Amino acid sequence: MHSLCSKKYHRFVVLPGRCKIIKVNMKKEPPNIDIYKAWCKGCGICAAFCPAKVLARDEAGYPYVKDAEKCINCGWCEMRCPDFAITVSKKSTNENKPGEYLEKE
Repeated sequence: MHSLCSKKYHRFVVLPGRCKIIKVNMKKEPPNIDIYKAWCKGCGICAAFCPAKVLARDEAGYPYVKDAEKCINCGWCEMRCPDFAITVSKKSTNENKPGEYLEKE
């Protein structure tokens, strides 16, 4: 068995028989969500299919990003948009990816 010591954004896993602590980055960066209003006809399909309710519609019916932190990067909004007016892409960072292991002495 291994013991876990959780922190806000990282989890430290101590493996049996090893003297090293392995640091796992648990921080999730929200993706970039771009909405091309010139292509959008305001049908609301993207907001309706979003399982995390990240997208909402304004007074005119056009979608906007309500809470990017909740995005689970499923891509349903992008797949369901009939006008290809929305894209979801991961942010590029120099940090290690979530779940990537870094060994520390």
